[in-house]
Amino acid sequence: MATFARVVELGAFSRAAKALGLTTSSVSQHVRALELSLQATLLNRSTRKLSLTEAGTLFYKHCAHIVTAASEAEQSIAVLNNEMVGEVRIAVSSFMSTKYLIPALHDFIRHNPKVRLRLEVADNNVDLIEQRIDLALRAGRNRQPGDIFLGRFSDVLCASPSYLAVRPPIHSPVDLLHHDFLLFNPHGEPCFLEFSNAASGTVRVRLQPRISANHARSLRYLALDGHGITRLLECKIDDDLRAGRLVQVLPDWTLGGFDVYVTVRHRDNMPLKVRQCLEHIRHYFEVVLPLNAVAAAPAPA
Repeated sequence: MATFARVVELGAFSRAAKALGLTTSSVSQHVRALELSLQATLLNRSTRKLSLTEAGTLFYKHCAHIVTAASEAEQSIAVLNNEMVGEVRIAVSSFMSTKYLIPALHDFIRHNPKVRLRLEVADNNVDLIEQRIDLALRAGRNRQPGDIFLGRFSDVLCASPSYLAVRPPIHSPVDLLHHDFLLFNPHGEPCFLEFSNAASGTVRVRLQPRISANHARSLRYLALDGHGITRLLECKIDDDLRAGRLVQVLPDWTLGGFDVYVTVRHRDNMPLKVRQCLEHIRHYFEVVLPLNAVAAAPAPA
């Protein structure tokens, strides 16, 4: 079952054989023996690729859980012996990976040569259980109880000068209803923006985006090209604002910002290597976002 699961994860008998330290023929024989035992075909084989049958898809889910349980059993022994060995899997967005995670783990990598790191870089939230992720470094507004707060990124509305020059003026949040909006929306949720102003209080506006995307960098380029107004992290567009390529919209109004947090898979009996890795991440954000870290808000109940 473990061999079959590895073949599915890596997509080829040869790659699974290399990862398991077996021959390709041995891996093939394992899978064939499994199919004979189950009296079902698990994999469609061709010269170009492998694909799961319906039975294979169902069986793989159970195999993955069993392999995960076995892996966690091995990790518990390492924790018991207080050894910094094995693998830590971290999910992170492309932006957070290069600008924050890699610098945060500089010393951890250098001082723990027996710990292997696997970074799963994706701009959408991955399933921690299915992908066997230990830690997920995230920025967003969907922090859950149990997530570890690290700080908060400020966000701004912005657009290109060329767009603003030919469109109606914007004096209040409700004026946005007459503009083209570019929405970062990885989860397909309705777009509500909540603005705060010392003089006017709080205003909540529901916008219908002209363009939505699950990739913030794409929205930045669309805004630079004059296609509308978008909401982006201020740290991502500092250079554009300073150079005048983008202009902040409604600068007298503030948005809620985005929490930076870590979601953990091991809430109980966290392996030592995962705990140490998490501490390096937390310490780094205490340095780069010191004020936000102190003003941590509790997660919603």
